[in-house]
Amino acid sequence: MIGIIGGTGLDDPDILEGRTEKYVDTPYGKPSDALILGKIKNVDCVLLARHGRHHSIMPSNINYRANLWAFKEEGCSHVLATTACGSLREEIQPGDIVMIDQFIDRTTKRHLTFYDGNHSSLLGVCHISMAEPFCAKTREVSKSCLNSNEIAYGWDLKSSSHENKALPCLVHKG
Repeated sequence: MIGIIGGTGLDDPDILEGRTEKYVDTPYGKPSDALILGKIKNVDCVLLARHGRHHSIMPSNINYRANLWAFKEEGCSHVLATTACGSLREEIQPGDIVMIDQFIDRTTKRHLTFYDGNHSSLLGVCHISMAEPFCAKTREVSKSCLNSNEIAYGWDLKSSSHENKALPCLVHKG
């Protein structure tokens, strides 16, 4: 099962066939909204609106741990997430698809890990490497799907110019 975290404008439940809603609670509280279960081309998927369906949750207030826990409990083996943020580079235009392989997380206010030693469901403190934070196989499958559907993720279909980019994540206290 694939979990999809939809960001601004990319959380349309109409992409799912046979969809049902499921409200859940997790050890970390409630996720951003109901889980929307259904299928895309016969693949079981769970869609979750990152900011809530009414776009009512500020980025610094999103309960990421509850969102991911809900996906795990639902049986998701992979999570695809989108972001509709802009770029500071001219060559990356609005609407471009960028395949990031790193990120710089400078957020404040929110919890950054499941393994902080404070929660009864995950005991202890763990040191998790972030050297390769994204699944290489999922990235390859994503690129293959983009290529086979002739969806550019660079300046042209053969370009890899928008691959291997770092995403700075700067959400300040709000």
